This record gives sequence, structure tokens and C-alpha cells, in this order.
Amino acid sequence: MPVGISRGYEPGRILLQLPISQIGTKHRDLSQNESDPELRNASVALSEAVAEFALNHGEAAVQLAREARDIFQETSEGRSDATRVLMVALTDVESRQEAIQLGEAALLGLTSPDSDAEKRRRALVLQSLAEAAAFRCRGELRTKAVSWAEEAIAIQKDLGDKIMEGYANLAMASALIQKGVKAHQRKHYQRSIKALKLALELFAPSEASDAAPELSALARSGEARALHGLASACGRLEDFRSSVSRAREAAAIWQELGYRMEEALELEFLARLQLQLGQYKEGRKSGEEALKIFIGLKLSIWQGVTLRTLVKALLRGKKVKEARKLVNRRMALFKEAEDMVGICGALDATAEVVMAEGDAVQAAELLKEAVKKGKETKMKDRQFRKYEATMTAEQANFYLQGQKYDDALQHAKNAFYLFEKMDCQVEMATTLSTMVMAHLCLEHPQQALEDTKRAIRIYEGLNDKKGEGLAWINHCSGLTKMGDFDEAMKVAHKARDIFASQKLLIGEGQSLDHLSSLHMTSGDFAKSATCAKRARQIFNEAACFRQEAFMAWAEAEALFGLAQSQAEDFKSDQELPEVCTKASEAAEESLRLARDADDELLMMHSMQVVAKTRIMCFRHWEAGPLVDESLEIAQKNSQRMEEASLWLLKAQICICDGEDDKAKENAIKSRDIFEEVGNDQGMEQAREIIDGDYLRQQREEDERGITSATPMAMMPSESQMYGSGGIGGRSGGPGPGQPPMAMAQAPAPSAAAPAVPPPKGGPTLKQIEETVQDIAMSLIGADDLEMDAALMDAGLDSLASVEFQNTLTKEFRGVPMPSTLMFDFPTSKEIAQHIKDNFRG
Repeated sequence: MPVGISRGYEPGRILLQLPISQIGTKHRDLSQNESDPELRNASVALSEAVAEFALNHGEAAVQLAREARDIFQETSEGRSDATRVLMVALTDVESRQEAIQLGEAALLGLTSPDSDAEKRRRALVLQSLAEAAAFRCRGELRTKAVSWAEEAIAIQKDLGDKIMEGYANLAMASALIQKGVKAHQRKHYQRSIKALKLALELFAPSEASDAAPELSALARSGEARALHGLASACGRLEDFRSSVSRAREAAAIWQELGYRMEEALELEFLARLQLQLGQYKEGRKSGEEALKIFIGLKLSIWQGVTLRTLVKALLRGKKVKEARKLVNRRMALFKEAEDMVGICGALDATAEVVMAEGDAVQAAELLKEAVKKGKETKMKDRQFRKYEATMTAEQANFYLQGQKYDDALQHAKNAFYLFEKMDCQVEMATTLSTMVMAHLCLEHPQQALEDTKRAIRIYEGLNDKKGEGLAWINHCSGLTKMGDFDEAMKVAHKARDIFASQKLLIGEGQSLDHLSSLHMTSGDFAKSATCAKRARQIFNEAACFRQEAFMAWAEAEALFGLAQSQAEDFKSDQELPEVCTKASEAAEESLRLARDADDELLMMHSMQVVAKTRIMCFRHWEAGPLVDESLEIAQKNSQRMEEASLWLLKAQICICDGEDDKAKENAIKSRDIFEEVGNDQGMEQAREIIDGDYLRQQREEDERGITSATPMAMMPSESQMYGSGGIGGRSGGPGPGQPPMAMAQAPAPSAAAPAVPPPKGGPTLKQIEETVQDIAMSLIGADDLEMDAALMDAGLDSLASVEFQNTLTKEFRGVPMPSTLMFDFPTSKEIAQHIKDNFRG
């Protein structure tokens, strides 16, 4: 039984390999016409082996293929066919070493290397070797897989067999993708994409138009396989839009050909891609179609995998009750059929539902039960140990989400030990990430830093830049927790440089998120806003719309902080300062994006910042309904810190309305919750209202004739709710049951501090210079840059200069930016002066 009940089982091995169905058809026909009884029996056995393989009966396929191969010993073509089927079946039941040994022996048995027939047999064996070595093998074998595939390509090209040359390219692409999976290196995916595009050309109708019908079907099938490969490679490079498009094309071809198994595999894969894009309804539809097919084919392994994907789609679409009904129904059917593999899959999916219902302990117990049931399946020893380690690691994640940090740490350590015994390097490093988050939540920053260093060493040994970048982000979290903000800033820049070098948008966005948060902590709201804005653009480009919405909220908070820090006393009948207008517009945009993302908690936070900016802009009466709606969400989701912040905000609205008694009542509610969660800053802000300090200051200002905008300090919970969130970064965003983030609390202005408007003439030259420098450094990837340095010489290439000019145009609306900007004003200082001279607001 393949290890299909474990998480992350990819369809790639099946969908990227040369099918053996043609061999089955060929020998079924031969068995009807063969006069030799022995050869007829061999053909019958081989056709039955292919049929058993199609039913996912791997062991039966192996036995029948062995029988056929033994009989075909003296028949070259029959022995070659049987060898191919046997190698594929052995690979399917995880007997890769035997499959590879069989293939290498078959190569040595070829005695007429110059004949076309022997060349074809050699190419087929080489391709079988490449397919067997590509998945779940050590690095040296994956390297061999590429070499074997390259030799097969050369032979098929020499023979002029375009269809088989296309399939050999698929084998090479498969090996390259797996090399990238085990140690993310962009070059592997780029090479695989090149091979897949070449395969598409070779499978094109014009190339196969004169072929027999069965070969035309083989070419059409190859086209679908190449599209699947492109979907997989594009997804690994974070081009999810292209990935979804390719997978849809492939699914349509499988349906056209009537290949139900392949269609279902593609649909399940498509569903996961759609979830990545936030297309929950589409993902649900794809998952439902895939599950229906797998049920019809009676493939319990893939029913379990698809069930979990479908449950995720339902949960993300807030259909918890429907997800519960689905898993209960499937579990009952699996138990009735005594299908142990199906039961394991249903337990895994049920754990997801229970976690969404808020019971992390019960969810973890279900995974433990799945491991116990897994012992009763036909998994081989190593398969079971890998499954056990994977499920133990997932239990740790459940405990982490449920804020059971000691349990999370212990299970992560257990999973790490299990992976270490199997020398699963990538999984070891990934599990260290969970350990780091548990340490941070348990206030063990030093241990967290030690574990991030261990993970970095593993990734460096693998030359896995993506993993290394993620580990540095975790390291940034630990440093931030320890209060070493300068070093954390350097590490965040280092992570960003790594991701930028690999063109990994999500990682770069996460790094910018951390930088934004660190700048916020240091009180540099302008830089915080710049980093958040760039991260928002990156997440939009990567089609990560929830993260985009989150960074819009972060940008709005930073701009609000900037307005608070710059706003001097100004009167309600005066023109609103531009810095306040920008903050208000950013807040409205963040709420729009949060609503588009349909993220309730994110909407809660966005409504808060909208409410604060409206109060600051003398529209406090518009803030009340937003605060009430946010408060309802906070109470429903047990977000106590946010509830306290919202009661404080209600108190400040009451002050604007002259309802001092109500203000004190709300401030007392706020103070009590802040005391419960241990937030001293929040307690102090509430106390100022309760004791009347704030009101006394207001009266003094009134006596002096000052009518200031009601000050709205940064909510005490915001900076610590979404500080360095480990792998997910702050841009992981809020989520139910999410552990508190590690970011130190940002110093917020006093609740009684008056707002200060910017100078009437717009931003100062110094402010413009800082903004220009920040944008330039972000594009160059530099930590420092002289104002008089020529930007083109400092590393701003022609492509980046276009983005630089576009960003400046958006940042300083109304300022003319000539196409010769970089030549007319080569330095940051000259560009800033040009902007200042032409600024109109």
C-alpha cells in the first residue's frame, strides 16, 4: 500500500510518468492471437498486472509482472515490456531500490547497442530508472535520475520518436522538480519548465497528426502531463495564477480522454492551488468533483487525501457544520467497509474540523488515533515511520494553535527525533520552526535562537535558499523578543536579500513585513509605512490577497502613527493636514481589502484603524458603529486584548460627545481586561481616562482656545498581536486560536497627546529624502546608501529604475517625473530636491 494516507502526497509521480496502459492493451491483444501457450500466459499475466496497477493494487501488479518477466526471458520485446511494468509497480509499493537494481541489470543485459530495437529498449529502461529515482530517494539518486532522463532524451531524439522524446523530457522535469522540493533552488524549477515546454511542443498535434490513434492519445495524454508539470513548477515558484490555469487545462484534457483517475488527481491538485489563491468556492467544487470520482473508483487512499483538501475548502469558506457532516458521513462509510486506510484519512480530516471548532487537544488525539490505525495498514516500516513523524509534527502545530505551548514543544521535539532517525533533513528543519514558535510563546528566546541556528545550518548544507530565508525570519523573531532590534533589523534585511535573489515574492513580502513592524517599534512610522506598502504590492503580485489585505492594515496603522506624531494642534474648521488624509485613505483601503478577503478578524482590526482616523479627522460620530461591529467580532472570537482596546476606543468617542461618565465606564471595562491579560500600557491609558487626567488636559486646552483632534493612540494590542510571527511573519495575519506573536510592544503616543499637523507646504525636504532613500534601498537591496551616490552605479538597474520611478510617481502625486529622471537627477539628493521644488500635494 503506498504511503497515500500521509499528508502532502503528491500526484506528480503518477501524472508525470509514461503510462503503462498501452503495454496492457498491447498484451491483451497478443494473448488472443498468440499460439504459444506459455507466451499467451505471459501476455495474460502482464495485461492483468497493468489492470491491477490501475486499481491501485500494487503488490498484485508486482507479482503478475514478475511471472510475466520470468516467462518472457527469451523474448526481448516481451521481457522489456514486463521489466517496464515491474519497475513501475515496484516503485509504486516503495521498493525503489529493487526497481533501480532491476533497471541497471536490464541495461547490462542489452547486447546489441547499435540496433534501433535495442536503443528503444535502452531508452525505456533509462526512463524507468529516472522515474524510480526521482521520488523519495536520496540526493545522489535524484541527480542520477536527471542523467538517466537526459540519455533517454538523446536516444529518442536520435530515433526520431517525438512522442517518446516528450515523455523522456517529462521524466527529467519530474526529477528536477523533486530536486527543488528537497532543497529549493530556483534553477531546478527553471530547468524543469524548459523541459516541460519542450515536451509540449513535441506532443503538439502537428507532430502527432499522422500517428496511429493510440499514439495520438498517448501524445494528448503527454500534453496533459506536461501541463500538470508546469502547474507544479509554477506553483513552486509562487506563480499561482499560471499554476491554476495550467492545472485547469490539464483537467480538461483528462476529461476529454476519459482518464478518470488522472482527472481526479488533477482536480485534487487544482483544489489545493485554488485554496492557495483564496478561491475557496472554486476549491470546494474541484475537491467535490475529485472525491466523487475517487469514490467511484474505490480508491480509499485518494479519498482520504481529497477529503482533507475538501474539508479545508469548507472551513476556509466558514462552512464548519458542512465540514463536520461530511467527515462524519465518510467515517461511517469507511468503518462499515472496514477500510483502515480510509479511516486514517477520515481521522486526519476530522482533526481539521475539530481544530476549527476550537478543541486543539481533541484534534491532536485524533491524529494519534490515526497513527495507531496506520499500523494496521500494509505500509512498509519506513513508510509508517515517516507517517508517524509527520502526524506527530502536525499534533505539535495543533497544540501551538491551541496555545498549549508545552505540549507543542514536546511533540515538535518528538517529531524532530523521528525525522532525524530517518535523516529527513528538510522535515527536521521545518519541525525546528515549530519548536522556535513554542519557545517564543514560552518566553524562551535564547532557546529559540539556538534552534533557528540549527535550522540555518541544515538549509545551508542543502543549499536551500528558501528554507534558509525562512529560518532567518524565525531568527529575527527571536532577536526581537530579546529586544535586540538593531540586530533583528539586519537579519530581516538578510532574509529579504535571500528571497529577492531567488525571486520568491512571499518570502520577500514576509521580510518586509518584519521590517515594517521593527520600524514601528522604533517609532519610525514613515519607514514602517514604506515597507508595509511595498509588502502589500508584492503580495498582490503573488496573488496572496489575504496577506495583501493584512499589509494594507499595517500600512494604515503606520500612517496613522505618522499623523499622530506630526499633527500639531489644528482646528476643525481648518484644512485637514495631508498626512491625516493619507492615513484616512489608507485605513479605508485596508477595510475594503479585508472585506474582499472575507477575513472577519482582519476586518475587525481594519475597522479599528478606520475609526481612529475618523476621530482624528473630526468625524467621531462615524466611528461609533465601526467600533461596535469590531467589538462584537472580538467578543465572539474571544479576542480579549482587542476587546480591551475597543472599550478604550469607545471611551474616547464618549469624550468627543461630552459623555464623561460613559467614558469612565468604558475605560473601567478596558482597564479590567488589560489587567486580566497583563498589558500595563493599556491599563495606563485606561487609567488616564478613569482618573480624569485626560479630561483635565482637554479643559486646559479649551481655556487656551485650542480645539485639537481627539488623539487616538496606537491600540496597545496591535504591535504585539502581529509582531514577528515566525515563518508566517506578521503577514500571517490574525486567526482564531493563534498564539501570541513575539514582537515587543511598540511605544505608542500617550492617549492625551494632541495631534500635530505637518507643515502647510507639504512634506519637508528631509522627509522626502528619507522616502526616496527607503524606496531606492529596497529596490537595490542595500542597508545603507549615501544621498550623493549615483543610484545607477549603486546597483539600480534599468528594470528596477522603472519600478523606482513608478513608485515615486504614486508616492508624490502631482510631481512631474520625466522619462529621463535617472539621468537628469542621478542621486537621491537631487531627486528629492526635484520633488520638493515641484510638490503641489
